[in-house]
Amino acid sequence: MQIDQTRFRLKPDQFFPAEQKKDLIVLHFTAGTTASGAHATWITPVNGRQQRVATAYVVDLDGTVYEFFPPSDWAYHLGMKTGNPGWIQDKRSIGIEIVNPGPLKAVGDALHWYPQNFGVEWCKKTDAKKYVAANYRGYDFYAAFPEAQQEAVRELVAQLADRFSIPKLLPPEKKRTAFDPGFFQQFQGIASHQNLRADKVDIGPAWDWAALAARLQRS
Repeated sequence: MQIDQTRFRLKPDQFFPAEQKKDLIVLHFTAGTTASGAHATWITPVNGRQQRVATAYVVDLDGTVYEFFPPSDWAYHLGMKTGNPGWIQDKRSIGIEIVNPGPLKAVGDALHWYPQNFGVEWCKKTDAKKYVAANYRGYDFYAAFPEAQQEAVRELVAQLADRFSIPKLLPPEKKRTAFDPGFFQQFQGIASHQNLRADKVDIGPAWDWAALAARLQRS
């Protein structure tokens, strides 16, 4: 697969250019609609300092994959308050952000995403291909992931697992939507942000874990 390593490349002071042993891939969604939006957030200093918050990859809606920094290096991407001594969970994991608005709220005949207190329309309820109706952590609807995007993520995960000898394992089905720090702080394979933080909803119920499992079984 083709990976764009130039358009959104971070500067060395915007991540930690230090190689780490990798045994985990963590899926996120951006809670936004563009890769450029994630880039703009990550390169903006806070109180005059680079925060070094980012993921190695962002996958756009059309399936374009952007590499923000080498996946052997690391940046803060989990935001864990406990169970992360020396930022070990961030260091051992490769983060993949997937462009997706995330949770939606019903407003009349439409579904809205979070800007302006869920004041921005994402789609009409009649556009069933653009959302999934599923109750998860306080929300009843989630934006769908386009198939081209999901396929790109599946290929990227498979390649990274091969490259870094990361086990091609998914969490047990009952744990895929669970926050279980005792389990996931030791887990090696592919997980998501919601597994490591109780206040996160990514990757959410719209993600197709079965298709990812099938792709990994073929490789």
